Amino acid sequence: MVVFLGMSQAEDAQENKAEGGKAQLAQLMSYCARQERPLQSVQAWMARRGVAEEQAQEWMAVLQKEGYVDQLRFARLYARSKMRQKQWGQAKIRAGLLRLGLSMEDIEGALADLGDEEYLSTLRRVAERKWERLTHHPEPERRIRLMRFLLGRGYSAAQARSEAYRL
Repeated sequence: MVVFLGMSQAEDAQENKAEGGKAQLAQLMSYCARQERPLQSVQAWMARRGVAEEQAQEWMAVLQKEGYVDQLRFARLYARSKMRQKQWGQAKIRAGLLRLGLSMEDIEGALADLGDEEYLSTLRRVAERKWERLTHHPEPERRIRLMRFLLGRGYSAAQARSEAYRL
């Protein structure tokens, strides 16, 4: 007679599920470690992989506790990169962060961290480049086109008007 001292099938299935969960959590941590991500993106990742809602909440708490996910840190990085790389103004950055599901508190904190001097120099650089490309238009139309362009980039109406009449 052969005696198996192993686990029952139910215990074996439970252990495999736990190991699979640990592996999935490790993948999730790797996903978050590669680059900053908002909560919405992490939740979508878990939903695509069929992670149960209760498990997802537990994992989100772990990720936040261990510093893998930080909404304010993400918002600051997003705001800085959009201002520097795409020359966006505050309104467009705010809209992008709202679209990603961040709180107004995090958004305002990120926008407050943008340096005024760097922000204004970016605005001036963008305005001057656009102004040079509009040379074939009469001056009043040039100013209007420049203001419309700056508004589309997310700069305030006051900033757009000021730059249009400065040039």
